[in-house]
Amino acid sequence: MTEHGDFSYDPTTRTIRGILLPFGELSRTSVSQTEPVMFGADNIDLPRDPDVITLNRNHNRHDPIGRATFLEKRATGVYSEFRVADTDEGNDYLRDNIDANGKPKPGALSKLSAEVTDFVRDGAKAIKARLTGAATVTEGAFAGAGLFAIAPEALADEASDTLAEAIAGFRGDLATLTDALNGLTAKDPEAAPAPGTDPDKEKEALMGNIVPDGTVATTTPRPTLEGLFAALTRNDADSLAPYAAAGELFALQTVQQSGPTTVTIGADTQETGYLGELWTRAPYQRRFVPLVDQATLTNYTMRGWRWVEGKRPEVADYAGNTQEVPSNALDTEPVDVTAARLAGGHRLDRRFRDFNDQSVIASYLVNQAEDYKRKTDGKVLAAIMAAGTVTAPGTVPAGIAKGLAAVVDGALGVIATENRPAFALIDPALWRDIVLTPKDDVLAFLNAGFGLEEGDMAGFKLMPAAVGAGKVFVGAKEALTYYELGETPIRVDGVQPGNGAEDIAVFGYWATLANNAQAIRSVTVAA
Repeated sequence: MTEHGDFSYDPTTRTIRGILLPFGELSRTSVSQTEPVMFGADNIDLPRDPDVITLNRNHNRHDPIGRATFLEKRATGVYSEFRVADTDEGNDYLRDNIDANGKPKPGALSKLSAEVTDFVRDGAKAIKARLTGAATVTEGAFAGAGLFAIAPEALADEASDTLAEAIAGFRGDLATLTDALNGLTAKDPEAAPAPGTDPDKEKEALMGNIVPDGTVATTTPRPTLEGLFAALTRNDADSLAPYAAAGELFALQTVQQSGPTTVTIGADTQETGYLGELWTRAPYQRRFVPLVDQATLTNYTMRGWRWVEGKRPEVADYAGNTQEVPSNALDTEPVDVTAARLAGGHRLDRRFRDFNDQSVIASYLVNQAEDYKRKTDGKVLAAIMAAGTVTAPGTVPAGIAKGLAAVVDGALGVIATENRPAFALIDPALWRDIVLTPKDDVLAFLNAGFGLEEGDMAGFKLMPAAVGAGKVFVGAKEALTYYELGETPIRVDGVQPGNGAEDIAVFGYWATLANNAQAIRSVTVAA
């Protein structure tokens, strides 16, 4: 058994033993300058089960290090035993406060200090209190243990304070005791005991439940928050006097909304509010489908035709005078478009339909339709990239972004096919340099590069897209057509009564057709 400050510590069982609250001993002055107080055995209530008393450091209830295993009222005070928890905090406490020889380190938390609530007092005499916790501190409110934080000046003067020494344990004569109590109740001299009072009866009054004249003590009602707020509003000494012992004197019993302790009420009493579906992103809007022609799918397979390149009807110089009119070979070719499909479905429990959870079904369909837009938009981008005709990049003028020069190169290729460039899709790395170029410079360069007059760029769109590193695609709107079946996607529902379920699915049909691959140009900038 290693002696440790004012309590003993058993390293084999991690047990601390000592007096938690001494009887017949006047406390020191608190930080809040609250009058000292003295406890007796009849003035403190202990819990039947000591396990509810938590041991913490410096009265910090969020820093528990152990629990009580034994509490008992003895002649000298409340005797207590605590087991230091096998936790990081408990190990830290033992490591930081006990040296290798089992002695307390300088400034160690080697004092026990009680925490109480429901506290009622009559001057220096405690009338009633209930033990609710304990702490390890460097200096307690009592010389033999502790109750609340001590004012620094009280510690500094403790060695020379003969009044405190005379009062502690009721040592000294009645005159010394009377002088001490007079000093403690200087604001109300009538509260001090009159000379000639029987010392034994006075000690009994301070340690029990009677006042010096033998009458039953009258306790004041327990202070309330409403009363405290009213007293603060009035701001006078008489109104605030009943609350002088509140605050730092004793720790209030905490009822928490949630952790870290188990004394909580939130999970049992709180009501849950419905939030509905939470926002994650803006609805998807197609970016690439609007760049090309759009048409309706009327059949699963659709057939058209076009002139074979080089065998279109042509004209030539004609001399007249009844000579033969120029003629050339003609040829056409059929063009078939076959629809492709997109679909998705799930089987949902009927409760989403039978109860007020139909917003789940509605959101499900919205998300399916949104993903259909996203996927078909990707199909159009893939079709543009697949149809692109490779065009060699030209020389990049000084001070011009490489991506911007590639746009002009691609646009010139489209113009060469007698089509008008309508869009440019640009690698995001190249797009950044274009965006950082002043807008007027961009428009002037494009207008000049396309050989168009000012204002003719109004319908041209530049946008970043995942087209590949260093690549730019420039195309005419008519170069590619996107086909889609009516109002898509199509919703299909089916009830499965044997499974208590509802099947929900969506279907969509789409197709793309490159009408003129020469009118879509792919340019890769030089490294």
